[in-house]
Amino acid sequence: MIPEHVMSWAKKPGPARLLAEIRSRRERGALGPRSLIKLELTDGERREIGQMLSVRWQLSAQPLRLGELQSGLAGHGVDLDELLEACGGPLRNLRDERAAELLSKQADQSAARAILREAEPSVPDEVVTRCLVGATEWTPRAREIVRVLDATGESAERLPVLAARLFGDAHALDRSRPLGRAVARFVSGVVGDREWGGGELDDREPQPWQDPVGDSALWRQAWAARGIACDEVSSQVLVLNLPLVGEGAAVQLAAVEAEPVWLTLRSLRGSDWRLADGVAEVFVCENPSIVEAAADRFGASCRPLICTFGVPGLAAQLLLASIARRARLWVRADGDMAGWRIVESLLRLPGAQPWRMPPGFSAYEEEIVDDLLDDLAGRVGGDC
Repeated sequence: MIPEHVMSWAKKPGPARLLAEIRSRRERGALGPRSLIKLELTDGERREIGQMLSVRWQLSAQPLRLGELQSGLAGHGVDLDELLEACGGPLRNLRDERAAELLSKQADQSAARAILREAEPSVPDEVVTRCLVGATEWTPRAREIVRVLDATGESAERLPVLAARLFGDAHALDRSRPLGRAVARFVSGVVGDREWGGGELDDREPQPWQDPVGDSALWRQAWAARGIACDEVSSQVLVLNLPLVGEGAAVQLAAVEAEPVWLTLRSLRGSDWRLADGVAEVFVCENPSIVEAAADRFGASCRPLICTFGVPGLAAQLLLASIARRARLWVRADGDMAGWRIVESLLRLPGAQPWRMPPGFSAYEEEIVDDLLDDLAGRVGGDC
């Protein structure tokens, strides 16, 4: 038992600050028998602490040596550790706790990696890590990812329906949710599913992994690899006089002549459409203004034209990947950094050629619209 007068002393401002500092250092393992306790004390706090020490210390302005306090308390039959526990509860060994936490964390991470590695061995280690980082515990997150994987691939299903069925929350797999991001990253990391245009080009090497969370087209593509449909009507591509044949909805929409038409990803789903026979060349631009100018100038006589409307979304990728198999694509964009990135991605399609995009080109499409319209009218032969 701690004497009442010692407990009363310990609760005073000066002793309370002193004991709190000692507890902190003791629990961190930063306290030895010869340790000095350095605190900025007021005169009143120093006098309060000195009640348990010698008068000489009170007058010296020196830091407190731990052994002095232990001796002072011993004179009242009190052990320092017993007093610390009486004032603040059991003393902790933070070093041991941190070591145990580290071992537990390492075991958790190893178990999570093993779960995902068993589910899909081809996913690179760095992608596995991106799927798990941020979760408080990795193993439950890995099990949730596998739960989603096990529930996909058997039949087409929409993402909100899948989320509601598995987790009772239609938004559980949204791009704004950690689990949705984790699953999309994991499935996009499967080797063999990382080709341009969602696997349309079977003869190409897989492209380096790209995080699907920051790109709506890659997000849809990742889920599509598991047979899951996201929003299929907001991804669109603009076309003018593009003759498609087959039975798909895109065929009926593209049949409108002389007028720019938006084809959605939904309308392009399926394999029951293709570019009509006899079409040797299709032109590709970035900005709708070029399509409008061509429609105004030439109407139904304009050569087939596709507009990516900025960075090609999944609808544009799907359309272009199919057309590249049957016709030469003349591709271009604005001459800024973003435009050149678009062109570089489009030139990976088989047979694609730059359309009035010589090295170093820096103008916007609207600045050379007359030249582009000449090409679309068929008045310029040979290479563009």
